[in-house]
Amino acid sequence: MQDEMITQNIIITESSKNLRALGRNALKSKWKVSIIAVCIYIVCMQLPPLIFDSLFGVNMGNMFIPGGNTYGMDAEIYIQLYNSLPEYSILSSIYVILVAGALELGITLFFLASFRNYETKETDIFLGFERFGKALGLMLFQSLFIFLWACLFLIPGIIAAIRYSQAFFVLADDPNKGIRECMNESKAMMKGNKGKYFILSLSFIGWLLLAVLPSGIVQSIGTIISTNDFVTGIFALIGGLFVAPVTAYMYSTFAGFYEILAGHLIKDTTPVSVTAEEAVQLEEAITLTEDSIDPEESGDDKTEEKQKDE
Repeated sequence: MQDEMITQNIIITESSKNLRALGRNALKSKWKVSIIAVCIYIVCMQLPPLIFDSLFGVNMGNMFIPGGNTYGMDAEIYIQLYNSLPEYSILSSIYVILVAGALELGITLFFLASFRNYETKETDIFLGFERFGKALGLMLFQSLFIFLWACLFLIPGIIAAIRYSQAFFVLADDPNKGIRECMNESKAMMKGNKGKYFILSLSFIGWLLLAVLPSGIVQSIGTIISTNDFVTGIFALIGGLFVAPVTAYMYSTFAGFYEILAGHLIKDTTPVSVTAEEAVQLEEAITLTEDSIDPEESGDDKTEEKQKDE
């Protein structure tokens, strides 16, 4: 029903280069606060799970090889394999499920406000917790749809992820909208734009590779210094912070992408043609507007203005 109500969408024809330029322009004089906001987001997503795994984690070998059964493997090989497995706590998964939606909504709010040139601060990424229940529901609903499509094959899963990529932007733009409404609006917006979104995402690969290089070096240092999962995890977290500038760049660009889709920023776009019925309604509205203006009254006003000037 919702899809039938949304009959029009904007097809983006702007090049990926120009879309990225929109994102960079929005970040002018805001790079520092944006990078710090992304770093806070990364730390909030990764540090608590590391702590939970360190304090309450169980070797994953105990989950998949119960009772110490080696299944015929040599004892020494089994011990090496067992010790190489990371420790895991169910609390980590519970934490990520609970906060991922609120943090995603918060960082979306931050970059949408930043793109619109509003005053922003690093802690704005926690504003998503003001709509905790709706953000959690949207995250679960979105993940479920993507997972079900991914069960068919990888490509349908990618298409589903792109189809619902605007859901959090829709919610950030209007927090009063329902979960299903955000999903449906994202689906409608992305009709004819999924290929453009995919190409735009791929256009960041070069920047990501540059950011991953120092990140990989830091992680390698961590594995050399210690074999403790918590220590290596901290080094991996620090290395991940090198990706923060590119992440800010991407979020800012995708905020501009949403603004065009929502009709708030029209720049070299092609609107979908209206139906004949909609064209008639538009013509009637224009006619009513013209009829509401009294030519005689307008002429009298001009005469009075002329007399005053004289």
